[in-house]
Amino acid sequence: MNKDYFEKGDMYLDMYDAYGRNAIVFESAIKNYKKGLQFAPNDTLYHCRLGYAYHLMRRLTEASSEYKVALKLDSPRLASEDDLKLANKYAPRLFVNPEEFFSLKDVVAVIHPKRSIIAYNLFWEDDIDHPGDNDPSDHEVVWIEFDQNNGKVTGVYTYFHRAILSTEEAVKDANLHHQRARIGVQWGGHGSLPLGWEGLKPEAVYEKIGQRHKVRNMPERYQKLSKSIRNPGHPIARNWPKRFEGTYKDFIDFSQYIDSRRLLKKKKMVIISRWPNAVINQYFFAYNYFPKRQWPKNMIRVTK
Repeated sequence: MNKDYFEKGDMYLDMYDAYGRNAIVFESAIKNYKKGLQFAPNDTLYHCRLGYAYHLMRRLTEASSEYKVALKLDSPRLASEDDLKLANKYAPRLFVNPEEFFSLKDVVAVIHPKRSIIAYNLFWEDDIDHPGDNDPSDHEVVWIEFDQNNGKVTGVYTYFHRAILSTEEAVKDANLHHQRARIGVQWGGHGSLPLGWEGLKPEAVYEKIGQRHKVRNMPERYQKLSKSIRNPGHPIARNWPKRFEGTYKDFIDFSQYIDSRRLLKKKKMVIISRWPNAVINQYFFAYNYFPKRQWPKNMIRVTK
């Protein structure tokens, strides 16, 4: 019975994200998760899912409460010196537009305890289109998968406005650069782009409802941002650029290097866990951030 409730909760949460974030649909997701947890109170995944759902709505007290329960059931491990070295080794090379307005403020590396993959959670100062979202950061993610035997990178995945992007070109380039993937970062909105992104057609995939939704690509984003940012009159955006000044060629100029290793070495925000959103909330940040997908594919139900 709990499985039925959990599956319904996942379905409603996909519907909420895919079809305009309707509050009634959201409450249906919450209701089903809670009912499922009545029958399976020690299900770590669904305490995290419920926490994630609350987090999407910025209901932080409730989100933190569920994350706390999840991490009691499946405790993270604090990083050793070897873990810090591992996170540092695979840290992506970030390249932004020379006109990028926001700085990279934090990097949290979450190492999966059973799979050879690291989630690099990137936190920029803000998002050019969302000055009034009450999130004092813009959360993006790059995942690096590697072979534990030979150390080579085997997968490079990036979060791009709800789509997950990946290319073989990015993997090859990473291995030519000491296992460090090159990632382009979109001006203002910080969608992360693997090398070879130009040939991709970004889609947001909603597995629980069998839907794929087209995500605006870079030419389409340029068309909008070259005219105006979304909310230029917002008080918080009063000193922000009001549009991207330049051609499309200028827009996709990712030539300014940002050293992700510097923040990793300085703040040492590295941890071992299946639950990135939960550990970031509980172990690292006193400020809110918008939660994103934890892993690029199903890596949760792994036997301990």
